[in-house]
Amino acid sequence: MSANVAKHARRMPEEVPPVVPADPAGAVDRALAVLCTFTRERPALGVTEISERLHLTKSTVHRLLQALLLRGLVAQDPHKRQYTLGYRVLALAQAVPGEATLRHICRPHMAWLQSVTGETIALYVVAGDVRLCLDEIESPQMLRMSAGIGRCFPLHRGAASKALLAAELAESATWRRAVARLSPAELAALESDLAQVRQRGYAESAGETVHGAASVAAPVRMPGGEVVAALSVAGPAARFGDEAVRRQAAMLLEATGRIARDLHAAHVTDVMGAAAGASGGGGA
Repeated sequence: MSANVAKHARRMPEEVPPVVPADPAGAVDRALAVLCTFTRERPALGVTEISERLHLTKSTVHRLLQALLLRGLVAQDPHKRQYTLGYRVLALAQAVPGEATLRHICRPHMAWLQSVTGETIALYVVAGDVRLCLDEIESPQMLRMSAGIGRCFPLHRGAASKALLAAELAESATWRRAVARLSPAELAALESDLAQVRQRGYAESAGETVHGAASVAAPVRMPGGEVVAALSVAGPAARFGDEAVRRQAAMLLEATGRIARDLHAAHVTDVMGAAAGASGGGGA
């Protein structure tokens, strides 16, 4: 296989563009929209670029950037007159509750799943109105698919998105964000797909986010049944025939079952530790 073919197979779509808030008077929403404009592909942006992407005036963008600059959320290159995300964003990322524990628990099961399927294994979580790749183990095969840790995708497309939405109620905030821009026909198709996910425990898709790619995904649940993530097996659609999907789905469900077991054990340990701490405090 040529290097060009392999390179083409790994090509992924552009980042999901930030959603511009409907309320133009919301300074906080506009500042957050500015932050969401920065992507891995475009880590440095100028005032004009941000203005064009968000349909805001340059003076408004400049004022928002100066406020973010003061808080360390963006940094400025005085020579190129461009802005990047600031180090304060890293500090905020470290404060996300449960993220480190979830990755730590899922990682060995992801490694096992990659070894038995030979495909790329990814862990996704809901991040506002998109799904975000929290962790990934790439396939060792030359022709493979790779999302990339930190990349975002639409919350209504792809097997992982459907796995994340499987337990959502129609009135939930996550559901409203996911379907806000769907037509009646698209909404009906999504609801039909989710009914299948609930029935068999996993979702599948082909070419929904990346042409020529396919994936199978299942929800990762906490002890109480809450869906906290989605685990996916992804690769070229040519390797995802009906029989292959059934085999991968069986192994995927085995992996998510093991993860649920370990999440339950971690939850029980946390509860017992908290109870012991409370008991010790009462006797002091």
